[in-house]
Amino acid sequence: MTRGDGGIDVETVSRNQMEPVVAVNTDGSVAFANERFYEISQLTSEPVIGSDFAVFGRVVEDGFEALEAAVETVSSGESTEERVELSMSHPETAPVPRRLPAEARVTPIRTDGETEGAIVSLRRIGTRKAYERQLERQNERLEEFASVVAHDLRNPLNVAEGHVQLAAAECDSAHLAEAEDALGRMWTIIDDTLTLAKHGQDVGTKEHVTLSTLLERCWATVETDDASLAVESDLTIEADPDRLRNLFENLIRNAAEHGSASRRASDDAAEHGSASGGGVTVRVGAIDGSETGFYVADDGPGIPPEERDRVFDLGYTTAEAGTGYGLAIVKWIAEAHGWDVTVTEGDDGGARFEFTGVDIVG
Repeated sequence: MTRGDGGIDVETVSRNQMEPVVAVNTDGSVAFANERFYEISQLTSEPVIGSDFAVFGRVVEDGFEALEAAVETVSSGESTEERVELSMSHPETAPVPRRLPAEARVTPIRTDGETEGAIVSLRRIGTRKAYERQLERQNERLEEFASVVAHDLRNPLNVAEGHVQLAAAECDSAHLAEAEDALGRMWTIIDDTLTLAKHGQDVGTKEHVTLSTLLERCWATVETDDASLAVESDLTIEADPDRLRNLFENLIRNAAEHGSASRRASDDAAEHGSASGGGVTVRVGAIDGSETGFYVADDGPGIPPEERDRVFDLGYTTAEAGTGYGLAIVKWIAEAHGWDVTVTEGDDGGARFEFTGVDIVG
């Protein structure tokens, strides 16, 4: 039996594999098993070769039904690869636990383009599983910690805001306005912290999302001053709409805040306080060329090249009222989708954020 049109011999390739490998004919009978399979199953080739694939259950503690379905799918030509997570057994004499997390990879065996069966190879994923469990526990603790902190801060913040409002009703002082701004910034920090803890590194169900439609909703919920939006592509992508909305809202807010601050400074420096030409424009469109994705650009002050590696760092900000969380949230959400995000200079001299590796559906 061979694997691939090039005539690669399954037995030669699999003989010295460190984990069990079994080749299965299209009728479900075993055509080959390597030495590791015999070692773990404690069987010999005589009862194995030609027997039903169910014999593979000797090395699988849990998940065999899913594996069997995967073999049928690949053997019938419906799929070119299936992966199944299961528990793998080891000999009683092995100095390791009897049940180990493993992944089965099922691929077709072909000759001259015709599927002759499937090859099943196991690999242990204990280290990866342990890391995933540790990461899951860390995320749960982070979420719990952020929720507790946010809850404990809300009560004193509400009290402080109430007293500031009462004081503002009794007297007119610029100090009270500054205090109110500081309290508002603390509310923003709380909201951003909860977003990072709960939603920054995971995505829910992905859907087909049309950027122009989503951006209209985002624009309506963000304070943009006199900024304007230009959607230059009716792109539809595969994404979690809630997380993507949060990503766009943070980018829009970042552009509006930095653009407005830059234009105010320009206005102050201009003779007689003359206007500098209106608010910042945020543009969103598809990336041209071989990369698949979209960009969000503005015509604001931009980001100096020496600062571009730092803008996604948690807590980094150049805005007087910024929290330094917005772009960190953007990066985490992008990475949770499996996208790459980079920042460069836009055509209008402002900042341009590019998202690549995106699943484009229309």
